[in-house]
Amino acid sequence: MRWTLIIFLALIVLLAAYTVWPIYDLYRIASAVETRNSTALQELVDFPSLRASLAKQIVDAYPKLTGKSAGLSERSGSLVAGFGLAKILNPERLLDLLGKGSADTDSSPPSGLAAPFTANSLGSAWQIWLNSDYSGRTFYVAVPVDGPSDQRFRVRLRLVHWDWKLMGLELPESRRTQLAQELASATADLPKSPD
Repeated sequence: MRWTLIIFLALIVLLAAYTVWPIYDLYRIASAVETRNSTALQELVDFPSLRASLAKQIVDAYPKLTGKSAGLSERSGSLVAGFGLAKILNPERLLDLLGKGSADTDSSPPSGLAAPFTANSLGSAWQIWLNSDYSGRTFYVAVPVDGPSDQRFRVRLRLVHWDWKLMGLELPESRRTQLAQELASATADLPKSPD
């Protein structure tokens, strides 16, 4: 009976630690974004996966905005779109998106604009837990926790080598449209290569 109680308490402690662990790392990411600590961000963010997540959303929003395909199925169009995405999703602009909610390089964020990694957007640990979803090694949370649903970012952390890393960020519709407009502008400035 005594060993059963000890095992039961140990399981509760492990479950509590597993529940709090990604929330703690979420605050670490927010702190690193706020201070623009590139060393900490390299540990906490899988930048290739994050860029791929954002690129897919931008490319998917492009046809809705322009009425034409981004040309990713064609080789030359793929190169042009790739250069446009690289221009939009460079490291400095990614930090602006994470910390200010916009990929604009202005020093001050637009008023009323939500951002995924600020102290205000995360709220308390309790609010994060209420807005989160655990799926094995993957943790999802919608932020800002108290913001309207149409302005929320869906953050995806994944447990990789015993560290929770930012792997994906689902953008609100308004941000997808904004970045698709930037892709349209960036690709319009690039020369089209003949097939």
